[in-house]
Amino acid sequence: MAKAYEQSEKFKVGCQAMGGKSVSDLAKESGMSREYVYQQKAQVEQYAQTLDGEKPNGKVLELDKAFKDRTILSLAFDCSASLEGIQRFFESIYRTHISIGYISGVLKKSRQ
Repeated sequence: MAKAYEQSEKFKVGCQAMGGKSVSDLAKESGMSREYVYQQKAQVEQYAQTLDGEKPNGKVLELDKAFKDRTILSLAFDCSASLEGIQRFFESIYRTHISIGYISGVLKKSRQ
């Protein structure tokens, strides 16, 4: 008999797959088949696309250079996030791409 997964479990696996985590690893960790993990990834991607057209209901956060730099430093030093993790954070949360080179530059500049 197939296991009934909670919605939150399926959503989490879909998000992790969308974020670049190995589908094989996710299948092993969750007990889901690889095909099911791909289905969850596709559903999360489809859901994210429906959100793209929505207008914000309140204040809009402006991502100026100083804000990006502070966020990068906080993620790296306070959260011990990797360069790729910082990059995924900006793509997932702010829907903006920041290059690994830019992130590295901010971290190097902070050590001077």
